[in-house]
Amino acid sequence: MKILTKDYKNGILEIIPENIDDLYAIYRVLKAGDRVTAVTSRRIRRDEEEKRADSGERVKMTLEVEIEELAFHGFGDNLRFKGKIVAGPDDLISLGSYHTITLSLMEKIRIQKANWTPMEKKVIDDVEKASMLARILIVVIEDNSACIALVTQFSTQIIKEFSSSVTRKFSDVKQHSSEMGVFFVEVLQLIQDILEHQKAETIILAGPGFTPENFESFVKNRDPVLSEKINRVHVSTGGRVGLKEVLSQKLPEKIANEQRVAYETRLVDEVFKRLGQETGTVTYGLENVKKALEMGAIDTLLISDNQISIEDLEKRAMIDKLVDENLKMKGNTVIMSIHHESGEQLAQLGGIVALLRYPLPEY
Repeated sequence: MKILTKDYKNGILEIIPENIDDLYAIYRVLKAGDRVTAVTSRRIRRDEEEKRADSGERVKMTLEVEIEELAFHGFGDNLRFKGKIVAGPDDLISLGSYHTITLSLMEKIRIQKANWTPMEKKVIDDVEKASMLARILIVVIEDNSACIALVTQFSTQIIKEFSSSVTRKFSDVKQHSSEMGVFFVEVLQLIQDILEHQKAETIILAGPGFTPENFESFVKNRDPVLSEKINRVHVSTGGRVGLKEVLSQKLPEKIANEQRVAYETRLVDEVFKRLGQETGTVTYGLENVKKALEMGAIDTLLISDNQISIEDLEKRAMIDKLVDENLKMKGNTVIMSIHHESGEQLAQLGGIVALLRYPLPEY
């Protein structure tokens, strides 16, 4: 997600969704009464065309709509907002008439709220941090060459390209093996040097043939800790072309999303583990969690994202206050999507669960 303007004081957020998770995050924070501004198209009928239902020309324009209905279409990669037009070109539209804006990936949207709640801010901040911290090292390797690049939210930077003189295997097997060993040492040393200066929790190892597999085995023997970061994939060629193939498959995005889901799954597994062992260090339900927070006992607060848009305004205000107070007390807050199994399990517990730093007598 690209954040263009973040002005919560005046209720304004301007962003560009870059992937499906970004669109879903926008859907999670919007509610009826919020205003959105985006480029859209609207059918304009001239006076002589008014009586013809199928007539009119579609004109591209920027409109501001006060939301009454919204829908998220995950399979279509778009988000739709329906409501009354509150701003737009006076010569083309009538204020107060209805319009539906369809937002797709890489399209700018401006959101204006009367008030951004702590939970809504947390959703946006989590997506922003996930994007910024999802730094992935891509190593494309083949028989005698390697291309190493660092992928961040905003760029793909090729750090090093090099080739080594390696004798063909069929001409001298022993010398080929020796030279491949030297080549692998060079590549591993370069990766280790890069990771000393660049934060990257994941390495995508790609390339044609058996070279990536052999290099992964080599790394496991030389640096088992680093090998745990490797995700090996197949591409048809090496070098920059192979790097483009990795990026075209959106592998970095998929891996970053899988890491988030795995993290949330571990947290929910920990909840049920503690419940089963009756450790007294987990509690759920709004009132119980509120009491635990008042005692300063919360380590991690887990909330399912369906709690953001509940119709009970009093309960929603209480949840927002929980999130705000937990953040002030340096507690961890995780808002989970109910579209994943872990989020569904959390919702079954009422959608609000806390992992505690220590057991409390009443629990």
